[in-house]
Amino acid sequence: MLNNTHFSPELLNAIWQNQTTAVMLLNESFTLIYANTSTSELLGLGTKRLLGQSFDDLFNYHSIDLKRIAQYSLIDGVDCHQHRADVVFVDSRHAKLAVSSKQIKYQGALYILLECRQTDDEIKFDQASNQMHQYQAARNLIRGLAHEIKNPLGGIRGAAQLLQYEVDQQERNECAELIIEQADRLRELVDRLLGPNQLPQKSYGNIHQTLESVIKLSTLDNSDNIRLVKDYDPSIPDVYIDQSKVQQVVLNIVRNAQQALVNGGEIKIKTRINYQHRRPGKAPKKALLIQVLDNGPGIDISVRDTLFYPMITNKDGGSGLGLSIAQTLIDQHNGYIECDSWPGHTEFNIYLPFAD
Repeated sequence: MLNNTHFSPELLNAIWQNQTTAVMLLNESFTLIYANTSTSELLGLGTKRLLGQSFDDLFNYHSIDLKRIAQYSLIDGVDCHQHRADVVFVDSRHAKLAVSSKQIKYQGALYILLECRQTDDEIKFDQASNQMHQYQAARNLIRGLAHEIKNPLGGIRGAAQLLQYEVDQQERNECAELIIEQADRLRELVDRLLGPNQLPQKSYGNIHQTLESVIKLSTLDNSDNIRLVKDYDPSIPDVYIDQSKVQQVVLNIVRNAQQALVNGGEIKIKTRINYQHRRPGKAPKKALLIQVLDNGPGIDISVRDTLFYPMITNKDGGSGLGLSIAQTLIDQHNGYIECDSWPGHTEFNIYLPFAD
């Protein structure tokens, strides 16, 4: 490790030039005044030809949102990211770029530091991976449906056959009741697959009161060797949500954690304000973050990428609909759920944007 070392301008320039990411420096007029070697390789243009060029002239076409960069990065000083920008280079090559911009202040002037990385291979890999996950999820869905439907249909068929030959009225009534019961079971399955069909009944309320209800309900099913821990931010204002639906979501996640902690452990419910909540096409927005964390064995890798798909579960007797419904309920609040898991740690992050 080098201590108290003053790097020469030549060494610093060599570091920039050898970055694998294309790094550009633009002035307030979006004229290129610096570019490293990776920029030249990406654009297919020599460095001398690049410098002094308007950014738009570097491409035959691009969908990079320069207005947004000008507003947020140049004026407001907020970092901007565009993950899939389409570009056509001057030599007619097409590519997708991940673009990041940052404000630079130097000697009273403002500049934009722009980093570009080609992501075509990553996107193709993700698409292939997603297709495989969707295929596997579809097969699991079909298998799950077949299993759920087969048993009631067998009961209905058997009862109907008995009705053909049964003359005793009591036995006939019992067969009819069995048919109705199994038909209701099938209807309930279809209703659960369709998801919640009622619009949320929103009102302003204290999120911690809702979470306290979750704690009380969870305690009823809790074993002695599982600790329920609260880590609340008391400064969080009232939120405009359907309290019962959010309670249902958090309770489902907490109960999943309880079932996973067969050897005991800890479940923590945490609240914070998140200031970088991003929605497609919109600027960062303040949101309520509810975290449910446990120190259990982690989610099996075989279902991790399809966790929110219906009928996906590795629990005996589980329907695989709980998290799918939870995602629908949170989506009704313009929020979303994220999950991250590895052995010894699982966390669900629920983002609920504050009302405008």
